[in-house]
Amino acid sequence: MSAVALSSQSASVSVLDSSGEGLTRGIDYDIVSFDDEDGYQDMNEFFDTVATDHISRAINPVDIMILFNLFGIPNILELPFFLRTNFLNKRPLLDQPIFEPDRAQSQFPGKWVVGTSLFARKATRSNFTKDSDKLASYLSLSEELLIRRLQDAIESIKKISPIEDIDVAKIFSLFENMTVEERQAGFMVHCMKRWRYTTLRIMAPLYWQESNFSLTPQEQDAVANEFGSMEPEEEKAFRKAHFISDRIGMGDTRIELDHTVLKRPSFTLRLGGLATVPTAWTWGSGFLGSSFAQPSTLPTFELEPIFNAIDNPTDETQEEAIRFITDFFLDSFDRMAADLIDIPLGNRRHLGLGVYMRGKTPLDAYIHNSFAACTKITNRISLEWFLPSTEKRFYINKINEAAFAARDFASTDPVVAADNLQFLKEQMVSRLFLRAISTRVVPGVIFRWSSEIQYKGEPCGFNLGTDFWLQNKPRFTSIQALAKTKHEIDIPKAKPPVAYQSKVFGGLVFHHKTARRVWFFSINADAALNNKGLCQDYTLSFNFEASF
Repeated sequence: MSAVALSSQSASVSVLDSSGEGLTRGIDYDIVSFDDEDGYQDMNEFFDTVATDHISRAINPVDIMILFNLFGIPNILELPFFLRTNFLNKRPLLDQPIFEPDRAQSQFPGKWVVGTSLFARKATRSNFTKDSDKLASYLSLSEELLIRRLQDAIESIKKISPIEDIDVAKIFSLFENMTVEERQAGFMVHCMKRWRYTTLRIMAPLYWQESNFSLTPQEQDAVANEFGSMEPEEEKAFRKAHFISDRIGMGDTRIELDHTVLKRPSFTLRLGGLATVPTAWTWGSGFLGSSFAQPSTLPTFELEPIFNAIDNPTDETQEEAIRFITDFFLDSFDRMAADLIDIPLGNRRHLGLGVYMRGKTPLDAYIHNSFAACTKITNRISLEWFLPSTEKRFYINKINEAAFAARDFASTDPVVAADNLQFLKEQMVSRLFLRAISTRVVPGVIFRWSSEIQYKGEPCGFNLGTDFWLQNKPRFTSIQALAKTKHEIDIPKAKPPVAYQSKVFGGLVFHHKTARRVWFFSINADAALNNKGLCQDYTLSFNFEASF
């Protein structure tokens, strides 16, 4: 049974009798809260979606609504804060061109090839949308209407309570260029077996992955100047708790099997099938960062700490209000972190099945010189489809414009004011908090095309090529939530955009023959030339393998 927390408090609660007259009594009551446990998701969602009236203690709803109207709170809450809620597109490690074989398959002298690549990859700026790698495309940090209404609210607050000057536009601008960085480092283990006309290749990575929110050094200095700097240890702990996520483990496994269907002196064609098996698992996490919760429920928003600080502005009440507001917004930020930087290894448990073709053209079939005699031009074209799987996707509630238009926020009727106050509190939470809901997803189809020149000299050679990768939008086939919840959430915002990327890659290859096998050593690199909906990244690797 779900855990229940009970605490007894004494409070003065406004109660209305049947005639609408207000009665105030001091009573004792129990506060009951249910833990957010996966086994009780339906119960938690039930409480999220059922309208429950909670009247704040010792606060007159009519007085609060007068202040809210003065501050323009209803007008602020009619505007979105989250422009998108999709996670960031990721190109699988198994699809990186740097892990293509250094040699054309027929150039390996033995029937077996076993090796590993020590690699390091970094994505410097990740795209939140198809065309933007700035956080302002994900959150309303540069929306003029929202900024103006927030600034007007602050100016109204300053007229009744002394607060420091706050420049909303300036504060938002400090974070609008924020992006997400990603680092991966580890080993790509691979092996290949050749028969006369058939080749089997298997590879899988063991690696560490880290993602973090990123600002430039100049932007970090500007934030420190605006809000003040922390002590080094305090800043390190804050970054780990809210800005960084990492994990280590094994990724998915790629299996490729192809067969020679055409063999001519000037061209060889191989056709085959591939499978991406969801073998990913996490061995450990939280070394440099944190793992973030993925709650399906929404929190509550209480006004008592804020109004206590306004009515009784002591150091204690003000610290309590600041602590409450800070925790509230950090909770919202952590949910966004769970969506954007707490990335699982592998491809989210989806089985991939595809077809591919490999072509090889000896250059000396067309050009007759010593360089052409050692050079091959290879191509690889593939299509991969994915089976559906259930995964957590993050959603934000849609803005119910009709509900806002139907309300009289200026009403002084206590019943109407209490209902309006509860509505605005719910809208506040709905604007700022994502919730993760189990969703049946069919990922987009992946198309890939790589072309490469491979030169085999004695005792070294090189390879140089280009690569194009494309994945279309996913489909959501079902969302595991109550019908009311599915009606409330903004599903289109949760779908990532189309992603494509072009890269250049190459390497230097050295080989050494012994009596029983041939050793290959290579240094490889790739880098993104352009992309949409993905990221700017580069990869370095040192590969060694033996053919026997």
